[in-house]
Formats: sequence, structure tokens, C-alpha cells
Amino acid sequence: MYYNSFKFAPAEWLPYREMEVLDEIVNVDIVAKQGKNFENPDFELKVVYDVHNYFATELMQRIRMSDVRDEKLVLILPSPENAVFISVTEALNKFQISCRNVHVFFLYEYANEKGEVAPWQSPYSRSGHFMRYFYNRLEEHLRMPIEQIHFWTRDNIDTYSDEIAALGGADVAFTAISWSGGIGAIDPESFPANTVDELKTMGSRLVTPMAEMIAHDSLRGMFGCAGDIGNVPPKAATVGPKDLLAAKEWIDLEYLTACGGSPAHQKFPLRLALFGPICPQNPASLMRLQTGVCYVSPEVAAIPNSDPDYDYLPAALEEIRKREEA
Repeated sequence: MYYNSFKFAPAEWLPYREMEVLDEIVNVDIVAKQGKNFENPDFELKVVYDVHNYFATELMQRIRMSDVRDEKLVLILPSPENAVFISVTEALNKFQISCRNVHVFFLYEYANEKGEVAPWQSPYSRSGHFMRYFYNRLEEHLRMPIEQIHFWTRDNIDTYSDEIAALGGADVAFTAISWSGGIGAIDPESFPANTVDELKTMGSRLVTPMAEMIAHDSLRGMFGCAGDIGNVPPKAATVGPKDLLAAKEWIDLEYLTACGGSPAHQKFPLRLALFGPICPQNPASLMRLQTGVCYVSPEVAAIPNSDPDYDYLPAALEEIRKREEA
């Protein structure tokens, strides 16, 4: 008879290992949890059919209003988000919307083992995708001054948070969750903290991402959607939790698909972020403390079911036995 009595503890290197919590959240119905159903009434969860479109609409409208009102707009952007960048620039060009008031900071950027940050001209640069698919596609008179694009460099890693704060903090931070349960390159190993209050004070730094983050990025198009782990740079310059929490709004976007297939590696980290404890071992959970929204695609929201082979296997084996004995 087939029975499931095999028990185990999560691998010791995992940042969060409370098995009761992990078992509880895995089958949470994200669709049913939509809305402002969290400890912070200013945080909202929405399942939408086209997260790309919501991202593009949010970004374009904020840029448009900065132009109409002639007001400064400070953004923290993930990259590469090429499809979104192209959609937004098409609209900006068509309706002649200027980016003159826009300041761009990047969620994180790749660096090599020596701490040298990839320049935007490098094919390995995340900010380079913004330059090629956003800045360069804009009509020249609509572009923001180049000095308002705040590139990561080896010299500004430790002061990047200060640069954001000097402009009054971000008006909106756009983010996504990594396989390791972090935000961008913010993970529990690179931002070790004993308490949430300590984590909230941590700013920009050079980090060595967790192995899951390297694997996560190797599935992106910039690495051929091939799982080309050896081709992903080993370090990153990243903003800190304090930069995201200081933003006026935090918008999280969950829709990444690996190689065009099922986004299996996002389903569980998102559930941990949304329904697990808010703690240093679960840094993406910090979004629940902020004013903002998490947009989730139906594919990511789907419950991560596995085939319940222990239900049908005994009957299948019995059928095989009967045939063999006949």
C-alpha cells in the first residue's frame, strides 16, 4: 500500500524554515484574497489579466501628470522590462508627453566579482535595457536630461540611497519578487537583520545574491531564457529596504514567466511574501507595510498544485497486478 509518512525539515540554508507556515500558505487562494485584506489598509492585492499593461499604464500616467503639472517625478524602476518600456515610449511619442521632470533610479544593477558595476553600454547591464528601449526610443525633445538618469557606479554604491533621499525619496517604486523571496537583489543573506525595524533602516550596498537569484535571472531573455547560470554576473549593486519604504507608493508586479512557460518559481515566493510573517527572513513581506498595490497575473495566482499520485497510484498498481495474474 502507498502511504505518505515521509517527513523532513527544509534545507538548512533556506532563510525561512517554519514548516507549519510553509505548508499553510502554499494553497492560499490569492484570487479570494484580493483587495485590502491585509494588516495595513493602504496595501492592496489585485489579480489582473495583463500585468504588463497595468505597469505600462501606471508608468505612462505618472509621467504624463509630471509633464502636465510641471512637477518632479522620482522613479525606482526594475529592468529589463523591455515590452513595457516600448509600450510607454510609443504613447509618449504619440501624445508628445515630455519626460523633462522625470528622475530614474534603478532597483539594482549587475557587478562583477571585483565590485565593478556594469556600465549601461554593456550587454550585461540592466539599466542598458532602459536606455535602449526607453530613452533612445523617445523623441529627443521628450527625453529627460541624461543627468536625471541615476546610473549605478562603483563609486556611488554606498551613497545611492542618499541620492534618492536628496530628491525627496521616490514617488513610486516598481518591484518584483525573486525566487529567493527577496525584492530585486534584497535578500536575507545580503541584508542580515535581527528585527524588522533594523531591516527597515538598511540602504544601498554591493551584494552577492543568493544562488536562487542567480538561477532566477538565468531564465530571463537577456540570458537566452536558457538557465545559463554561468553567464549571470555574480554580484549586484542594489537599493535597500529603506529606499522602498520611503517611497510614496510601492507597486509590485508579478508576471514573469520562465522561457515562456509556467511561472512556477514565483508562485510560492509570492505567497510567502503576502501571507507569511513580516520578518527579516522574508524581506518581500515589507511591501505589506507600505502604501501600494501588488498586481498578480492569473498564472502566478494559480494554486501550485502537484499531481496527487498517492490518490490514484494504489488503484493503478492493482490494475497492473490483475492483468499480470490473468
